[in-house]
Amino acid sequence: MTDDPSASASEDPTTVASAPPQDRHQAEGGAIRYALRILWHRDVRRIGNVGILPALPITAVVRRSPPFDPIEDTCLSRDPFLSIVSTGRELEIRPGNTRTVIAVNGTGLHSPRAFSAGEAKAGIIILLGNEIVVCLHQVRVPVQRGPKLGLVGDSDVMEDIRRQIREVASLDSTVLVRGETGTGKELVAAAIQREGSRADQPYVQVSMTEVPAETAASAFFGHVRGAFTGATRDHAGFFVEADGGTLFLDEIALAPVPVLNMLLRVTETGQVRPVGGGRTRKVRVRLICATDEKLERAVREGKFPEPVFQRLSRLQIRLPLLRERREDIGSLFLHFLRTDLADVGEGGRLDEDRLRKDEAPWLAAPDFARIALAAFPGNVRTLKNIASRLVASSQGERHAIFNERVEELIAAPPSIDEPDRPTAGRRSKVTDEQIRRTLERHNHNVSAAAADLGIHRDTIYERMDRPHGVRSSSTLSDEEVLASRARHHADLDAMAADLGVSRKGLAARLRQALARLKGK
Repeated sequence: MTDDPSASASEDPTTVASAPPQDRHQAEGGAIRYALRILWHRDVRRIGNVGILPALPITAVVRRSPPFDPIEDTCLSRDPFLSIVSTGRELEIRPGNTRTVIAVNGTGLHSPRAFSAGEAKAGIIILLGNEIVVCLHQVRVPVQRGPKLGLVGDSDVMEDIRRQIREVASLDSTVLVRGETGTGKELVAAAIQREGSRADQPYVQVSMTEVPAETAASAFFGHVRGAFTGATRDHAGFFVEADGGTLFLDEIALAPVPVLNMLLRVTETGQVRPVGGGRTRKVRVRLICATDEKLERAVREGKFPEPVFQRLSRLQIRLPLLRERREDIGSLFLHFLRTDLADVGEGGRLDEDRLRKDEAPWLAAPDFARIALAAFPGNVRTLKNIASRLVASSQGERHAIFNERVEELIAAPPSIDEPDRPTAGRRSKVTDEQIRRTLERHNHNVSAAAADLGIHRDTIYERMDRPHGVRSSSTLSDEEVLASRARHHADLDAMAADLGVSRKGLAARLRQALARLKGK
């Protein structure tokens, strides 16, 4: 889930291809059917196009079947190249008697393969002819789609999220947005604000990881001059700043208990009193909170006040994992690639592929299929990181280059919810200097350093992407790499220690530098 800055609340993101014609006034529900959605194609205009399959128990797929083009998609056979069969509780995919090369969820399809209802619901990734990637997934029919609300993705679950946003937007009640890290909680909060009656009023966004416990009361409720050492003037606080509008509190589970209790009183009375005394002030603030923590467990363990939980959880929106809606991955990835390619002056790179049919595309379909099958421990954020690093490693290149950082993200295992897993608070308190020292101790092995620090490797990569953050091989200039190569006589271990980056990442960066040097 991501937002499209070019899309207003009523416009479709330009990177999402349209679904079949729909009637927004039809009743919800309907039958469940299977569909094939194009996730990757050399003609990126086709990404997102969908073809709803005839009712099972058996459907044969040929080149003329939607969403394929019988003239353009010559990598596909005119004869049935696969069949989709319902065997009751399972779905079976069978190869046809053709030469079309097919891989299903990363494995060549040479004999029938069965999938559970759960696997089918999450989406099955199919590589066709090494040129087209589709997702076999479930869809409700008749298909109904409303305004995009600036969010990318055309799955049923995304439409459910948009419906919930529209339902709560006009209310003044507190909303709790729940979902794992990287699922887009802040984007949903912003969409609620845009769609509601307070769209033109203040919108204040606060991450509880950035508010020290000792100054949280002052930050939220303000203080009067002289209330404590350093209080040289009156301070309004977040609630007063958001008066008349919306206050979005991310990572609400990390708020100190005293502050949570004060928040409860404000939501009940609509009044705030600054630290140090002074008169109370009436405020009218719509509160939206977000968390990736299991608040019910925190309440049972006495770490989160139950009255606060009851107040916050009356209206909830739960966001799905990305790997539970793989049919959206193509449109999301295209959106991220277009944005990052434009940032490096290569905005037209993907559009060139449909004109160069005699040449391999910038991103090959088999490579995208590997991306689509990733575990995405950081959900949409991981997908965005893959796109950003792929663009960074491929600047000036005719084809995408998969360096160590990209490969590590694709191969990352799914996150495991363990009772003693590090909290978001601990993650946020790890400094860049601690990360640098730990990387040095582990010879710049990102996975080992992340395990040592008790953080996710995505956190380290995000710090690498920040200006003046932790150094990565992608930030090295050709001159730096080649000079280090000369100093250390091409000894990669010595070069990695000299430049302070990982050996694998440096090896990929060195190949790029040498290729550009040879091309001069």
